Amino acid sequence: MPHPSPSVPLSPDRTPPITQLSTFLLQGDAALAAWERFDDENTDLDGWPYDQDTYDARQAEKDAALWHRFSPLREQAAALLDAAETSADQLAGKSGQARWSWQLAHLRGALERVDTAHTEYERVVAEPSTSAEVLLAASAVRNKQASEALVDWLTHGRAVLEIHAATVRAGQTGIRLTTRAPHAAAAPASPARRRR
Repeated sequence: MPHPSPSVPLSPDRTPPITQLSTFLLQGDAALAAWERFDDENTDLDGWPYDQDTYDARQAEKDAALWHRFSPLREQAAALLDAAETSADQLAGKSGQARWSWQLAHLRGALERVDTAHTEYERVVAEPSTSAEVLLAASAVRNKQASEALVDWLTHGRAVLEIHAATVRAGQTGIRLTTRAPHAAAAPASPARRRR
C-alpha cells in the first residue's frame, strides 16, 4: 500500500508551490541565459568588462530579475523541501536517486542564505525615516547577496520536480497540497550554468 504523499501549504495566490518552482526554473534560467550572453559579448578574453559601469548595472538587473522570479516561491520553499525530502525517503531503494539527498540539502543551505539576505533587507526597511534611496540600495544589496544562492536553486531545483514526478509514477499523488486545488508540474528547465 503506497504511503500518503507529504503536503505543502498552498500559496496565498493559490498557485501550487511545485508549479511556482517550475515557473522559477524556466524564467530564472532565461534571465541567467540573457546575462551570460551579455557577459560573453561585453568582456574581453580575460573576463574584464569593456565598460564597468554598464556591466555592473546589467549585473544588478540580473540579480533583481532572479530575486523577483523567486519571490513567489520563497515563503513556501522550506515546506516544499520538507515534502520533497519525505517523498525521496519513501522512494529510497525503489525509484529514488542517491543524489537527491545531497541536492535537497544544498537547496536548503541556499534558501538559508536567501532568507539571511532578506532579513538584513527587512531590518533596513524597519528603520524609521528610511529614505527611498536607502531602500533602493538595500534592495540591490539583498539581490546581490542572494544571487549566488538563487543560481544554486536554478542548478539543483530540478531535483524537486524529479522527486515529484517519481512519486506520481510510484502511484502516489506527488508533492501534494493541503487543499484540493489542482496541481501541475510543468516541464523542468535545464540546469543552469554557473557564472560570476
